[in-house]
Amino acid sequence: MEYIVKFCPCNFEEELYDVKEKLQQISDVEIIEEKCLLYCGQCLVQPFALVNGKNIVSDSVNDLLADILQHLESTKINCNKTNLQVKSGDCGSCDYNKKQVLR
Repeated sequence: MEYIVKFCPCNFEEELYDVKEKLQQISDVEIIEEKCLLYCGQCLVQPFALVNGKNIVSDSVNDLLADILQHLESTKINCNKTNLQVKSGDCGSCDYNKKQVLR
């Protein structure tokens, strides 16, 4: 599963540059800048991003990066058979089916 992180270019543009750069270094994260994310006014008040459609909001830019990384980590599950961490709903490296992995 790939993570899609959307940013509004009007939302703390210069301050979020480093956040976007750090997230781009993660192999399964795609960064998209979209003119309107339909959270009107929020882009002027708080740093935020949409991670696979979930609105992640923080009080500061540094907190936003931490909150996004925490969200990415929380959507992972452990595969009991291989001891690998895999994304929720996708166990490509595992012979177990999804039901067994999700137990």
